[in-house]
Amino acid sequence: MILMRRKLNDLEYLNFSISQPYNLVIVLRIKGKITEEELKEALNKAQNRHPLLKVRIEADENDAYWFTSEGVKKIPLTITKYENDSRTNSLFLENLETPFEYEKKQLPLFRTTLLHSKEQADLILCAQHTITDGLSMVFLTRDLIHFLNYPDSEPSPLLTPIKQEDIFPSEVRKRIPKNMFRTKVMFFLMRIYYFLKFGKRKTDVIHADDYKKDDLKLIKWELSEEETNLFLKLCKKNNLAVHSAVCTLFLPHISTINNPVNLRDRLAYPIGESFGLYAGGTVVRKKYKERKDFWKNAKRYQSSLYLKLRDKKVYKIHKMVHTGVPLNILNEFGPMFIEIAGNQEAFAITNLGSLDRLGIKLDSEKFSIDSFSGAVSFAIGAITVLVYTMRGKMSFHFHYLESRHNAQKMKRIAENAQFRFRSLLAENLKE
Repeated sequence: MILMRRKLNDLEYLNFSISQPYNLVIVLRIKGKITEEELKEALNKAQNRHPLLKVRIEADENDAYWFTSEGVKKIPLTITKYENDSRTNSLFLENLETPFEYEKKQLPLFRTTLLHSKEQADLILCAQHTITDGLSMVFLTRDLIHFLNYPDSEPSPLLTPIKQEDIFPSEVRKRIPKNMFRTKVMFFLMRIYYFLKFGKRKTDVIHADDYKKDDLKLIKWELSEEETNLFLKLCKKNNLAVHSAVCTLFLPHISTINNPVNLRDRLAYPIGESFGLYAGGTVVRKKYKERKDFWKNAKRYQSSLYLKLRDKKVYKIHKMVHTGVPLNILNEFGPMFIEIAGNQEAFAITNLGSLDRLGIKLDSEKFSIDSFSGAVSFAIGAITVLVYTMRGKMSFHFHYLESRHNAQKMKRIAENAQFRFRSLLAENLKE
């Protein structure tokens, strides 16, 4: 494996500045009995295929932050027997809540837990968000299942940037300042705006250290294959992207939505399906107009989203948050920025699309995926909805922090989104 040593790029530095815990965790239920040796071999092959699975972060004498693979060992694996779903969920939350130990130079920014039985295995994959995004975790899942099913297959390393940290196109790079003057000015104005808008001091902003144990709550629902197909047909009939329709289901309650953006085709290097952080985000603010029907509201949302997907908007955050700004400033600046952008109720919808089409071996004689779920640590107290389609059925995972959000309100939002969806299908059947 090629030795990696490079500075964090602007995308990675943005996530790193949010502090810990800021992890992305996936839980897979796999049919079949996985042995420790089989999983270790699959993880080793995944490390050889994806360089960022074998890095840690270190600072130099100038307080610049680097990825390095020097001294980093294999992905740590914790083995335990499967007891029940409650135990799996407990370990899932524990991974979300546990920071990575940067000072331990042998540890990568990735860890795994296997809960095994004779019939099945629950596999927990946990990565520090600085090295990954949601789509990367899906690609990694596909690779691991492939290596488990075909143990004689050899990994083909992907050409993720090894030494060159700058992956932004030149037209984007020229808009990014080389010093922190703009950030300092914006931060000063932001503190004033924050106080005037919310009547709070900057010290009242939620930070990573405010994360509480067992705080994450989940509301989960799944559509039938028939309901999913009908919903997709209705989106196509109305010339709508599925993501726009999904966002509109929640719009009557939350008018500001963060939309993750896949940047893989917008970068200066051919990233392809490499494991790494290649995602940005864009915020859409759009009030739901009750006098208009759902599909007209969805088209309004989509029009606004398309405008926000321009590079000028997607990369706008990097005019203020970039590697030229010291980490201590960003630790204070980041959470305040997010609270203002989300009107103190940050809400994000990540739609991974169809896992069936991404090449994951969902059904196999040896190992197949029975279920898939995931979440991000909530250092900033956001509400998030993870959406994906597997075996033709669309699933919704609605996550929130109980200490930050009213449980009854969260339940009401989820129930109303489901009611709105059923109403759409019922209206179509009447026609």
